[in-house]
Amino acid sequence: MNLTRAVIEQRAKELLQANNSYGIPVDPVVLANRLGIKVSNAVFSEQTLAGMVARRGDQVSILVNQADAPFRKRFTIAHELGHYLFHLSEDGEIVDREADLFRVADADEIPTDVARWREIEANRFAAALLMDAEHVREEWSRLRSVSAMARLFNVSETSMGIRIGTLGLE
Repeated sequence: MNLTRAVIEQRAKELLQANNSYGIPVDPVVLANRLGIKVSNAVFSEQTLAGMVARRGDQVSILVNQADAPFRKRFTIAHELGHYLFHLSEDGEIVDREADLFRVADADEIPTDVARWREIEANRFAAALLMDAEHVREEWSRLRSVSAMARLFNVSETSMGIRIGTLGLE
């Protein structure tokens, strides 16, 4: 089942509101912990690994590459939360490489590859979680600066630039 952008945005907003985290900036570690998910830094044997989410019975863990910058880790954690909520229904894991965190779809593109589509959904969820559309619109009308917005939301300028474009605020 492919999730629409609107459904992903709504799920992120519901998660934020249900956990009293509907502010700026969002702390994805706090959200994960409130869902009973342990978040840890990891040293991966493969340098291109960014993170993973794993379920073993009732235990769910998110691992992030300890060598990554703080902005990258925040996005990776939010991305893995998306996988947890949408794609990880039973025991197993989803492992993400750096390239997965940059997967986007054009407005009219519908990927046929299930794995690619899951990465796009997880990225959309991470963006919606860390950069809530309502807050981004409100702050953009005031700040009109990608770098100022990135600092306010504690995300990379690249992520904020993509989000502003996706929301049609350019």
